[in-house]
Amino acid sequence: MFPTNPLIAPLALLALLPALTTSLILPNYTSIITSTAKPGILDVTIHTTNNTINLWNADFVANMKDLVSRLKDDNDTKVVVFRSDVPKYFIAHADLNFDLENPTLVTDSIQLIEDVANLRQTTIGLVSGVVRGGGNEFLVSLDMRFATKTHTFLGQPEVGIGFIPGLGGIQWLARLIGRGRAMEYILTGKDINANDAERIGWINKAFDTDVEMEGYVASLTSRLALFDLAAIGAGKYAVNVATKPAMEASLADGKVFVELFKDPAVAARTRLGTLNDNDGERFFGEVLPALYGAGPIPSRRR
Repeated sequence: MFPTNPLIAPLALLALLPALTTSLILPNYTSIITSTAKPGILDVTIHTTNNTINLWNADFVANMKDLVSRLKDDNDTKVVVFRSDVPKYFIAHADLNFDLENPTLVTDSIQLIEDVANLRQTTIGLVSGVVRGGGNEFLVSLDMRFATKTHTFLGQPEVGIGFIPGLGGIQWLARLIGRGRAMEYILTGKDINANDAERIGWINKAFDTDVEMEGYVASLTSRLALFDLAAIGAGKYAVNVATKPAMEASLADGKVFVELFKDPAVAARTRLGTLNDNDGERFFGEVLPALYGAGPIPSRRR
């Protein structure tokens, strides 16, 4: 029975509001920094723990899994923007120090990428630095990707080390840039810069400066924040039906990655780097042949 007192009726309706809307409440994460300062927009800054190059690691995956679970139930956020605050790195690559007999980091990462792709919210990546390996596999699964021309290198160097991209990156990249170009970049492991990445569809657009990139994306996010989440989600779903790879294919790639990684010679190559900011890390696509004795690692100005 509805209340008859005209003063009580509005209060009864207000009591229903928490059930009709869901506000995003986030904890303090250890590998990502979140901000909901702008209505309808969630900014996520990547700053992973215990390294200086933003490695894709178990802590980052755990943080992201929690964030995505909360976004699934959130009706206020319309767009999520990912960026890094680590100079010259978005996500350098995956941390390969994991248990090959229990590779949950691989399967959890594949599931995370699948869940991010299936969010109703629009996802956008802003790159101003290196993004390779697992970092690029995450990037290419986002709805939109933008990058600056300075410091940006994208790549999938795995074949040059002795395995294949294991988080679904092959499946996503082939759909973005086509079979021939995917073969070129997957099999050679060479880097691509922002200009060329824009030209072939790896990213949406390249910019001269961070200011230009941030301004352009701000115009997109402020527009998206006005729209109904149901419509955004429906639009995303329809595009995903036409373009998103099956998760089974990504899981199959993950199994091949793990099996190839078990080769002692392959595992030894993964231990040659120092996992910090240096020329080998910054220009890894260029110096990859040095793993096979084809010339020294060059010294480059950054």
